[in-house]
Amino acid sequence: MRVTVARLRRGIVVLACLMLAVLAAFILYARYRVHRLARDLPAKLGMNIQQTANGFTYSQSSKGHTYFTIHASRLIQYKSGGHATLHDVHITLYGPEGSNRTDKIYGSDFDYDTQSGIATANGEVQIDLAGLGSDQAAKPPTADAQPESNAVHVKTSGLTFNSKTGDAITAEHMEFATPRAAGSSMGASYNSKTGLLILDNQVHITTSANGNQVVVGATHAELLRDSRQATLLHPTFNYETEKSAADQAIIYFRKDGSAERVDAHGNIRVVSQKGATLTSGTSEVLLDAKSQPLQAEMGGGLNIVSSDETRSIHGSAIEGTVTFGPNSTIRHAQFRNAVSFVEQLLKLNNDPKGTASREMQASKLDVDFAAGADPKKRVAQKALATGNARVNLHTIPSKGPQQQTTIIGDQLLATLADGRTLKQLDGSGNTKIVDLAADGSVNTTKGDRLQITFAPQSTQTPRGGSVQQGQSQNIAVETAVQDGNVVLTQTPARKPGTTADPATVTVWAKHSEYQASTQILHLTGDPRLNDGQSLQLAAASLEYHRDSGDADADGVVKATYTQQKSGKDAAGVANSGPTLGGSGPVHITADRAALHHTTNTSVFYGSVAKPARMWQGDNSVLAPVLELIRNPETLKAYAEGTGAAPVINANLNAVMGPNHQPSLVRVHSETLVYSDAERRGDFRGSVMAENRDGTIRADEAQFYLTPAPKAPAGAVRQPVPQTQLDRIVAAGRVLVTQPGRKGLGDKLVYTADDGKYVLTGTPQSPPRIVDQAKGTTTGSRLIFNSQDDSVVVSGGQSSAVTDTRAPR
Repeated sequence: MRVTVARLRRGIVVLACLMLAVLAAFILYARYRVHRLARDLPAKLGMNIQQTANGFTYSQSSKGHTYFTIHASRLIQYKSGGHATLHDVHITLYGPEGSNRTDKIYGSDFDYDTQSGIATANGEVQIDLAGLGSDQAAKPPTADAQPESNAVHVKTSGLTFNSKTGDAITAEHMEFATPRAAGSSMGASYNSKTGLLILDNQVHITTSANGNQVVVGATHAELLRDSRQATLLHPTFNYETEKSAADQAIIYFRKDGSAERVDAHGNIRVVSQKGATLTSGTSEVLLDAKSQPLQAEMGGGLNIVSSDETRSIHGSAIEGTVTFGPNSTIRHAQFRNAVSFVEQLLKLNNDPKGTASREMQASKLDVDFAAGADPKKRVAQKALATGNARVNLHTIPSKGPQQQTTIIGDQLLATLADGRTLKQLDGSGNTKIVDLAADGSVNTTKGDRLQITFAPQSTQTPRGGSVQQGQSQNIAVETAVQDGNVVLTQTPARKPGTTADPATVTVWAKHSEYQASTQILHLTGDPRLNDGQSLQLAAASLEYHRDSGDADADGVVKATYTQQKSGKDAAGVANSGPTLGGSGPVHITADRAALHHTTNTSVFYGSVAKPARMWQGDNSVLAPVLELIRNPETLKAYAEGTGAAPVINANLNAVMGPNHQPSLVRVHSETLVYSDAERRGDFRGSVMAENRDGTIRADEAQFYLTPAPKAPAGAVRQPVPQTQLDRIVAAGRVLVTQPGRKGLGDKLVYTADDGKYVLTGTPQSPPRIVDQAKGTTTGSRLIFNSQDDSVVVSGGQSSAVTDTRAPR
């Protein structure tokens, strides 16, 4: 066939029309396939799909409650195996029915698996979680609007969302932020149905308190929104200069998202910047609306350790409570059950090589805190220990003996200066102070109540050797006051080479006041003293010198010396107490008394008008001053500042007269010295002795008592019968006066055994008798016989012996 141009043109037109028809068919088929894809996609996804102008929306509901909604701006395609890719995805998660809570997930690209119901994000994902207890939908922050007050904003990647379980999971790094905190973790999961948020590991949270940053870390964390509680494993907290950690912590939140309570368990540890450490087994912290601490309860064993180059502190208790004031400042702390606090001073102010310690023990300890020199810091102000409370103060100098003081009471209240310096200690109920002095003696005082003040830091050792803690930082007892049933005991240190325990001094009173500077204990309220050997003393007031063992008694002094059976003290020294030659107790009354422990001397004071009085049986001595010396047993009686006046009065039991009838000899003199070992009393100065037979006057006289019976060696000392006057030796201007006669001489010797008075003189001045009936008789010796009233004149120039008997 011949092809013409016209025919060719017609062929081209037909071919073009055919191509247009085919193209139209393909277009129509494509449109059909697109419409079919839109119509069949819901069935393939297994959801209700509603096409909107802006894209696609997918929801899942049950029984009228919607669990979540997925909205995408566009659908790209289906992938093999029933996968679809969604762009600009917004996933809205709805809380349990009635909660009105919604959470939102945002992402640019998600891959959705229709078979497993899992949507996987490609790239970064943003999540907005409604705050704890919120009944409002979470809202993303915008330029002109703030997020809700307690919403949580999360940013992560690699997120997968399971539409069947409601779980959103990522293993990638996650960051989150709230109005109060920000943080991150590696890996996280969230269940929209239960509201459980899990931070897998490497949890890091940053927040603030009082304008200061708080950093929280944990190996794992879980937040259960419906019950408003978060659990942290191995949490750590860094706040200002403090670091803390625990095995586990549970945080309970209020509806507004603020923390209400924190419970921690297992190996709780708080460390300050300077290394002070607090540990406990459990802890419960109550917080206010601003999440500031109100109270902390600690249990399971509480320990506090702190140390620096000068001191170390260790405290322990079974449990404790701390309450806080404004701005998280500590207000009060209470420690309970087996409470113990020990402070060790590693060097002393004046002794760098010495050490000291303070220890407190009680069933319960309450500590009040107040503002210190730095208003921002609180310091301990008062500490109240109750239940078998005990405070130990111990000093160990590098040279010299150690010193230790223990203070005990049912309740002890310590007042502190600058938070650490002990200023005052008040006690009540069975109070007791036990002091180990530098000289080794043990001093103990008991009472119903006590108040102790402490001296400021000292740089030198105070006077005396008792209760001296001044070598360390403020553990020097300055004063001690005790009231009610006060009992003092002092036991000296055992002397070298002795095995017996030394005698213990005991003092009773209603009130006592101790001054460390003078080492004097002042006792009032019917004070009584027992020296542990033979002396018992009572007075209106008593001052006891704890360093020397001396005592000063004043006002209505009454003393009694009892005789020890052995006649020796615990050290083996003869010490049966003073006597007046007899047996039984010796009694003394005086206005005041001074007892000197070292010299074993006791001095009793009276006056001329009201002399001190000492008596034993019928024998007695009265004098302005009575001085008793125990070793050797000596009595001195004298006056102070009275001049030459016979102010000494003694009464001695005697057997005199023709029938040896009992009689009392009264002796007056200026002084008296009595030695019990010699059984002799030396009267000096204007001596006058009188009884019913007559009077003897002389410048001085020695009165001898009958010897005490001697017991066999090692035998127990037996009571001594009442002694009698054995003999008198008078000298110097002797004048003997009897009814109707008198004798003058230089010396007179009287012997009670034969009742004779022997009067002698000197060659220049021989003795003489002046008799009213017979005149004057002289001789070398004149013998008065009280048995038959005769006078024998012996000697003279003629050596004659004249026997003169003149009835009276």
